[in-house]
Amino acid sequence: MRNLRGMLIALVVLGGGIIGGGLWASQAADEASSEAVSPVAAGDGTSTDTVCCKPGDQTPPLELVKQVPLGDLHSPYPDYKKMAEDDPDLVKKFRLPGCNECHGGGGGGICPALSQGVWFWGNTDDVLFRLISLGSVGLEEQGVQRISYGTVKAPMPAMGQVIKTSDQLWKIIAFIRSINPPGTNPPEKVIPARLKPTGADSPN
Repeated sequence: MRNLRGMLIALVVLGGGIIGGGLWASQAADEASSEAVSPVAAGDGTSTDTVCCKPGDQTPPLELVKQVPLGDLHSPYPDYKKMAEDDPDLVKKFRLPGCNECHGGGGGGICPALSQGVWFWGNTDDVLFRLISLGSVGLEEQGVQRISYGTVKAPMPAMGQVIKTSDQLWKIIAFIRSINPPGTNPPEKVIPARLKPTGADSPN
């Protein structure tokens, strides 16, 4: 009888240990899953609580656009006005890859001016980064439609091979924003990408 009672007690203890261990493992898995999920912004250019991007990123721009879903590229330099004031060489970063050859100092040339607050494909960080990296044809192949046209209708060439790092490109975008009129950049004015309907053909 004593042996039977001991066996029953052992079974109760063992069963409790298994149930408790299962609950602990389930809770630990939930916590790990919660920690693994990183917040991602909605792609409207207004959130800073995002996975991408970080200052000093040496990832080539073309690699970054492959890695990050459409709408989730966000500048690590949102205070572009301060950056323009603190970095007198910012305009050199704009000129170095050859932007100046077509756009002038941002005031236009054989290509549209970049200083008028007019955004042909939208003005979010994601749109500008992809447009400069992939060119207008590449951007439209990703499903982004052109919103408006200026006097120059030639396509934007892809600069992702010429601009070596994502950090350099983010600083070029900061310069472009800094020469635009007040109120034409996010968060004051957000022009999101206009996406093509599923199955629509790319424009010529």
